[in-house]
Amino acid sequence: MPELPHLILPRAEVDLDRRKRPGFGRSVPRDPGQQSQRVRQAVDEALAAHVQLRVSIADPELIVRVRTSNLVPEEEWIRAGLTVLGHDDNDSVVLFSNDAELTAFRARLRAYSEAIPAGQKNPQYSVLIGSIEELRPIEPRDRIGGALKNEGFESPESFADDRQFVVDAELWDVGTQLDRVTQADALNRQIVERGGEITDQYIGHSFTALRVAGPGRLIRWLLTLPLLRVLDLPPEVDADVQELLETTIANLGTIEPPDADAPLIGILDSGVNNAHPLLEGVVVDRLGVPASLGISDGFGHGSKVSGIAAYGDVRACLEAGSFQAGARLLSGKVLNDNGRFDDRRLVPSQMDEIVRALNGQGCRIFNISLGDRRTRYAGGKVGMWTSILDELARELDILFVIASGNYEHLPANGQAEDHLLGYPRYLFTPESRILEPATAANALTVGAVAQEAALPDQGQGNVGLRPIARVGEPAPFTRGGPGVNDAIKPDLCDDGGNLLFDGVTQSCVRRAESEVFTTHPRYLERLFTTERGTSCAAPLVAYKAALVLQAFPNASANLLRALLVNSARLPEPSLQRLATFGERAVARLCGHGIADAVTASTSDTNRVVLYADARNANAQIRMDRFFVYEIPIPPEFAQTPGTRSIRVTLAYDAPTRHSRAAYLGVGMSFRMVRGRSLEEVIDHFRKRNTETDGPPPKQDEKFNCKFEPGPNTRECGTLQSAVFTMKNNPAPEYGETYYLVVRCERKWFQDEFATQRFALVVELEHSADIRLYQRVRERVEVRVRA
Repeated sequence: MPELPHLILPRAEVDLDRRKRPGFGRSVPRDPGQQSQRVRQAVDEALAAHVQLRVSIADPELIVRVRTSNLVPEEEWIRAGLTVLGHDDNDSVVLFSNDAELTAFRARLRAYSEAIPAGQKNPQYSVLIGSIEELRPIEPRDRIGGALKNEGFESPESFADDRQFVVDAELWDVGTQLDRVTQADALNRQIVERGGEITDQYIGHSFTALRVAGPGRLIRWLLTLPLLRVLDLPPEVDADVQELLETTIANLGTIEPPDADAPLIGILDSGVNNAHPLLEGVVVDRLGVPASLGISDGFGHGSKVSGIAAYGDVRACLEAGSFQAGARLLSGKVLNDNGRFDDRRLVPSQMDEIVRALNGQGCRIFNISLGDRRTRYAGGKVGMWTSILDELARELDILFVIASGNYEHLPANGQAEDHLLGYPRYLFTPESRILEPATAANALTVGAVAQEAALPDQGQGNVGLRPIARVGEPAPFTRGGPGVNDAIKPDLCDDGGNLLFDGVTQSCVRRAESEVFTTHPRYLERLFTTERGTSCAAPLVAYKAALVLQAFPNASANLLRALLVNSARLPEPSLQRLATFGERAVARLCGHGIADAVTASTSDTNRVVLYADARNANAQIRMDRFFVYEIPIPPEFAQTPGTRSIRVTLAYDAPTRHSRAAYLGVGMSFRMVRGRSLEEVIDHFRKRNTETDGPPPKQDEKFNCKFEPGPNTRECGTLQSAVFTMKNNPAPEYGETYYLVVRCERKWFQDEFATQRFALVVELEHSADIRLYQRVRERVEVRVRA
């Protein structure tokens, strides 16, 4: 089929303030006298507890948690002399004060209890004081993380005096980055005095973390520190990589090295053994962080991942007798030869160091087929591993491709057949949610579908041996979403293998026939092995991303994400199998579907893709603004019978902060309008002064293009894709130009002059064989010349 270049999406020259949604800050009706007395007593108790802390802690920070009935605007807290540090797991706001007497806050408390000023309906500061349900210091048990609680450490008393622990301590974001360096140094001295040690630290833009080793008595003391946000166990790698039945291949066929300018993929894993015949011309460099890890792959996982990242479908290459690498590889070894992270280094600092080092060599795509099995996402806050990846993705304009993690179903005793009979029900249980760092909002998260459902050739063998999933259905070990803020996660799915159920042994078994071919880590024994897991699906997507980057070498990470997701289609077997599990079931396991690198990179005669990559500062959108893009609708597209669709995909790399209730600091969205003039569209969406301009003009619903999924589903994340389908010819009144409105909304991000990068992809497709590409190109070229 023709492979035609994508077209540039024309934008109308407007950059206007957007009409905002109704804000927060409603006054809560209360008895001012009773409310002020209750809050005053809580403040007194909090200050008394703060004074008591000075017995064991020098100059403790004054940090309190406040639960409110309404979301109080951050500006209200700031004017009351308080700094918002974030939100705890109960969505209470956490506040810091430099003033040990809370002078400004107490003044507002007094004013609230006084008579209502003339001309006002409510007491002074009623939005602030009237919303307070509870105010108290953070208690030591509030600072114990989820992984520690899962291990039975529910309270400070759980930590025995002389038992040794290794924990990650995250501090509240108090002061500047330099201030937090000073805080960490002071804390280090106190930890050493108490028989402990800080083996690593990370002091980033939005959070500070320390890897601490020491006895239980030290842990109990740490839990009393107001500055401590959370204390938890270090990540434990979810790496289900037992070796499988292997195949020895005597004749490899031709091996073509990658192009000299082929994109680089950074493999953050257990290292790569680059002497393998298929990898020796592909691996450009190998680094270990820390250097003591070395660079060779003693564990074997990284070498398996690398074969898929370099060649994509290794089995297809093997059967064709021809290997052509689509990418060059850089190995970033972050796991030791036992498949574990380094005991003395923090994962955020490891990630920060290795990613910056490989990015310095030109790497813009990173594969992470790892997950922390201790931190299954259950809603609420994300962890530090996720946070650092989102920050790096935004700062460096790079793409992380992350495996969603592997789930092991554990039926009750005597019910082993639930592996088969309970599929896919158990993939929707809380235990099967995605693992850290697959929650990363600015990354591509990948789940797995079964690409094979084959049985070994056993002649008259075991008739009780059956594949659990059919081809194209969710793999029985994949993990599902949703992600942060109920966003669609995983973003994509891809081939990850399958499992078989053996009725004789009443257990799950693995067979090479139903798994993914890849390179063997010990190539002197065998050249190939098979593997299964989302750790295979992720590098397949990274490989596809490299092919798209080869076609668009100047593309931003946002454009790579948008093009890949725009090309994705949900596997029909998954749609059929999950039809009875609810409208969001498919998205929870498969995301937007399986991406296609050719579709992502090229258009066709009856399928045309237009795109905008707002990567440079002069093309980015400012906070609380909107852009309008023109979508050409040629007569052939509107008047030719058949099914036609307009697919829109928006990707942006939002600022993030994992201590916040709202993880994303910026939100974006899109709407498409037809049958209206550009002036009418602008007038409807622009910011207005109702006294002089009147209310916004009403717009009949028939002019709004209804996309699936709808805005409530798609606007939860930074990667939004939806399709508008027309089976009948649209009415002539809808015109030959539709208008796509892209809006940017500031949330907690305070930078007054900030702009937001984003990428936008629009695909027009008709089921009939029409000359759509040519007609759209003619319209776009005329628009550009004008």
